Amino acid sequence: MVELGIPLWQLQVVTSIGILGVWIGWRGGMSNMIGFYDLPTATRLLLYGFFAGALYQFLAASMVLDPIWMGTGLPIVEGFLLSLSFSLLTMFLLTRQGVRLLNGQPTAGWTFGLGVGSMLVVLLIYRLVTTSGAGFLVSGFGISTLIFGLILAAIVPWSMAIIAAWQGWNALEGRRFKPAFKAMFLHTTLLFTLAIGLNYPWFLPILPAMIFIGQKRADEVWLISGLSPRMKQEWNRLQRTGVATGVRSVAPEEESE
Repeated sequence: MVELGIPLWQLQVVTSIGILGVWIGWRGGMSNMIGFYDLPTATRLLLYGFFAGALYQFLAASMVLDPIWMGTGLPIVEGFLLSLSFSLLTMFLLTRQGVRLLNGQPTAGWTFGLGVGSMLVVLLIYRLVTTSGAGFLVSGFGISTLIFGLILAAIVPWSMAIIAAWQGWNALEGRRFKPAFKAMFLHTTLLFTLAIGLNYPWFLPILPAMIFIGQKRADEVWLISGLSPRMKQEWNRLQRTGVATGVRSVAPEEESE
């Protein structure tokens, strides 16, 4: 039988905290978009994010995070390669026909980022609980670790959602590969910030600052960019009056009928 390093119930708590990041990022980031996005596609991309995140967390740990924590090197090249691969995967998923049908790239990107980010948080908290001697701010299964885990759950999935939504907006605008390379730098910065932030938490406030700036841009441009003209009218009416009339999302070809 494989040893987990911690009791199963502790692993379940760790996983639950990571998944809580999905709720935080969804409610906090897309609360204004309720009723205005392609929910089936967004949900499907969230599930893809969970699966992709399971692989991403493993590769991030083995290629980038563990070498930094063990003091065996600074894997900059590996970080860029991993981040580029992930950015290209994100762009590939967001340009599929099923996502493009209702111009859902930005919101689908948001939920995909939430799924991947939540899995990364599970890894980070698991390392905090099971690793000793790495100089982490907190370690072991205790209140301080759980509180720190909640902080990570609040900022990591949200940060990755913003990056993926930005990629989705670029895909909607017809830009694919150049944004993927830019996203590579953002994801690499995020990984190294997290790797260092577990030891030196004063690096972590970079992420809330990024969320504040990115969320403002997402609310004003990215997330609403896929709305049809009729939906944009409804959106503007909602912003003015706080009352929606329940116009559903329609495909561009339906809009012209």
